[in-house]
Parts: sequence; structure tokens; C-alpha cells
Amino acid sequence: MSVPTPSSPPSPSPSPSPSSTSTPDAFHPDRLWQHALLTGLCAVAGFALHVAGLRGDPLAVAVVLLLCLSYWATGWLPDFVISLLLMFLLATCTSLGANVVFSGFTSSAFWLVFSGAVIGMALNVTGLGERVASRLADHCGRAYGLALAGFVAIAFALSIVMPSTLGRIAILTPIVLSFCERVGLTPGRPGRIGLMLATALASCELSTAILPANLPNLVMAGTAETVLGLHLGYGEYAIALVPTLAIVRGVVLVVVAKRLFPDRLTTLRAENGSDATTRDTPMSAHEKRLLAALTLMLALWLTEPWHHVAAGWVGLGIALLCLGPLRLVNADAFLKQVKLAPLWFVAAIIGLTAAVDHAGLANALRPLLAHLDLAQLSTMPAYLGLVVLSIVLTFLVTSNAAPALYTPLVPALAVGAPLGAKAILLTQAVGISTIALPYQAPPLVLAMALAGIGIRDATRYCVATALVALLSVVPLTAVWWHVIGLMSLR
Repeated sequence: MSVPTPSSPPSPSPSPSPSSTSTPDAFHPDRLWQHALLTGLCAVAGFALHVAGLRGDPLAVAVVLLLCLSYWATGWLPDFVISLLLMFLLATCTSLGANVVFSGFTSSAFWLVFSGAVIGMALNVTGLGERVASRLADHCGRAYGLALAGFVAIAFALSIVMPSTLGRIAILTPIVLSFCERVGLTPGRPGRIGLMLATALASCELSTAILPANLPNLVMAGTAETVLGLHLGYGEYAIALVPTLAIVRGVVLVVVAKRLFPDRLTTLRAENGSDATTRDTPMSAHEKRLLAALTLMLALWLTEPWHHVAAGWVGLGIALLCLGPLRLVNADAFLKQVKLAPLWFVAAIIGLTAAVDHAGLANALRPLLAHLDLAQLSTMPAYLGLVVLSIVLTFLVTSNAAPALYTPLVPALAVGAPLGAKAILLTQAVGISTIALPYQAPPLVLAMALAGIGIRDATRYCVATALVALLSVVPLTAVWWHVIGLMSLR
């Protein structure tokens, strides 16, 4: 098979699960106390739930859920090991059956993550991703605020065609750093930090408004389809969330970055030969074929209400084109260069949520949600309470795993609520896109490592953007949903 020669680092994988930064030797004697601590806490919690009246499969699923989500949140085990452990425990400690435990492998979300890995590699290998980002970046070199807005817009635009947060960050990070060098933002300059953080956080947060653009969305959509029977269309999802979670939140990211990290750009220096070659050389045949494939994929996603082919199957078809007839990605190189551990995470999480549903755990947790009796609240307080709930879950288990806890509770929360089931389901997107601390978004941690950004600067920026978003994005989303008829504020 003839494929283009890679001119960039190995292709990114899909968005990592929460433990992508786990230590090499998770069972070193010095770390055994970590496993003993989590096991002991889960045993105590299991005993408490047993005393409270929980029995059988609901009790087993609750303990397994607590153990595995704790490992994902702490990163004390590699992500694929946690995924395998979860499926093993559900298969052996419950009577739910393989069709429930392994239902994640039949979900379109699973295959969308796979296709995202293939497309990400194709973008890197052909050079199309760098070409697009570089061309757009060349128009942002006149003012610092314009550069911030430009890269935030680029991050959002890439989320439309590339369903991998890690992939977008891997493509954009070197482009942002190269841009900084050309405009005099040397290491340590506030503007360099601001540009990198705004781009990275935009890659994580703004993509929440595009259904197949990141892992939390895929988990939410896959779980809603598998457990609740609710199908989220690409178009209706975008209409509900793009105006506020993408546009308004994007403005917030730019304004806060400019305020926290003020700086000025100097005159653009002459570009080196490689940069000029990338910009001026006509698109190769491989780039043109990939661009045509991505255009077709986007067209099929946008027309899903007419052809009813889920985004995952569309993505899989495009991935097969890249691996086969289009000759864009070498299959052997793909298996060697791309980490597929996130696929296990998606399958495990969707299987976990299916287990929660089939075991009746959501119904068993209803008494614990008594303080969230939405039937006693008017629309706005109920909406705000759901946003707070989703934010709390994001703090506990990171944005990747939060939908696994929230989504199965939608039927229980919808009983007598002033909001419909779809509005309750979508409200979690408002919460999981509000990143207050870096650890809540694992891809952000990767961007910090690649760009040399310190935890202090990242935390300042995340906290500031989260606070501003709570005062702007959250209420404006409610107003927008009232306008489009998703919920009533009367």
C-alpha cells in the first residue's frame, strides 16, 4: 500500500481516560497503600449500602462502580487495566450477562472513537491538519486579542471535523508554539501562556457543543441510546448548545486570557523554509482526498435526520476509506503508532452504565436524590440544581466519567420535573464543560505538559473562566433553551 511519509510525530489517540497520567509501576511496594485504601473505602461503603437495604446486583454494581471510578479519578492504575477490571468484576460478581456488561462494544460511540483515531492519524500523516491550522494562524498575527480569538475559533472548528480532543491538542500545540516564536512570545511570556491555555481549554470545553467531538459527549450519547432509548441528533444537539457553550464560552475564554495574561505581539519575523513550504506548496493528492472524505463525513453527520445512520457508523465508514481505497493511513503503522486504550475506556463506561440501568441501581439511588426533588421546584431552580449536580460529578470523577453517573439518573430526575427528559439530559453538558481545575480535563493536562505550562497558571485560568461561565453561560443557556422551546421559564 502506498501511503504518504509521516512528517510529524505519531498520530494522537482519542481523548484519554482519566488515568492517562498513571505511574509506570502501579504496584510498587511504596504504592500498595493506595490500593488498600481504595479497597477498604469501597468495602466500608458496600457495608453501609448493605445496612441501608441494598442487596444483590444493585449492591455489587454500586461497589464495582465506586471502586473503578475511584481508580479513574486518582489515576492509580492504568486506564485500560481499570476498564478490564470493571468488565471482569461485572461479569463475575453480577448476574447481568455478557450482553449487558459488554454492550459498549456494540455502541456507535465505541466505533466513533476508533474512527477518530484513524482520522487523527490521517490529518497528521498527510499534513492537512497542520496546513489548515497554519493558514488560519497566519491571519492572527496582528494583535494579541485577535490571536486569542483566532486560535479559540480554530480549536472549535477542528472539533467539527475531528472527534478527538487529544488529537486536536496534539495538532494545535506545535502550531501555537511556532506562532508564539514568530511573534516574539518567548518562553515565560504571559501571552505564550494565555494563548496555549485558551487553545487547550477551548479544545476541551467548546467541543462539548458538538455531539461527536469529545469523549464525554460520546459516553453521554451512547449511554442515552443504550440505557434510556433517547437518540441525540447531530443537528438538534448543535442548535441547543452551540450558541452558548461554544460562542459565549469562547468569548469568555478570550476575555479572561487577555485579562489574566496581558501581552503584546511584535512584528512577525520571516518564516523559515519549512514553514514557507508548508504554506505555499499546493495541496497534495493525499490532502485533497482526505479533505473530500472529511467533507463527506460532515455532510452525512449534518443530514443524519434524513438518512438515520448514526455518527459512529459514518465515522467508521470514513475510517475504512482512509485505511483502504484512499490509501491515507497504513494499517500496520496505525496499529503500532496509535494507542487504542481509550476504546476500552469507552466500552467499559457504556457497559457500566448499562449495568447500572439493568441492575436497577438508579432506582435504588432515588432516596439519595430526595433533596433534588425537582417536582417541588420551578424551572430555573431545577435547571440550576442539575447544573450543580453535573459539576459536582465532574469534580469527583473528571469530565470523562461524569456522564456515566449522571445519564442513568435522568428517568428518576424527570419524574414530576418541570423540565423534559431531553433538557435534563443536555443540562449535564453545561456542567461537564465547566472545568474549574485542570485534572477535570485530562487532555488539558497533556497540553500543559507539551507546552510547559505550570499548574498554578492553569488553575488560575480554569477557576476564573469557570466563575465567569457560571455567571454568563449558565443563565444564557436557560434563556436560549426557552427561546427554542426546549424548556419553559414561566
